[in-house]
Amino acid sequence: MLRAASPDAMACLRAAAMADDAALDWALLRIGILAPVDLTQIRSIVSRPEAMLSATANHDGHRIVDVVEDGCSVARIHHDGNVVVPARAAA
Repeated sequence: MLRAASPDAMACLRAAAMADDAALDWALLRIGILAPVDLTQIRSIVSRPEAMLSATANHDGHRIVDVVEDGCSVARIHHDGNVVVPARAAA
């Protein structure tokens, strides 16, 4: 199980989304997510102005970043870099 991701790590992730790919890759690795080759989707999700980011873990202990806006989940970034957008958020 990973140790809890700090608020600083979440702030770094958001800031890295505005920087270059190397910074975003490092910020993801820092919280336990393997960055995919194409960071476009993660960058667009994390950099949403109203998005709140929180790091959790799945039942296997792998890191997941929940992205929430106005109390509703808009995406989950899984440990392997896969981004899942709920059907209601995609509409």
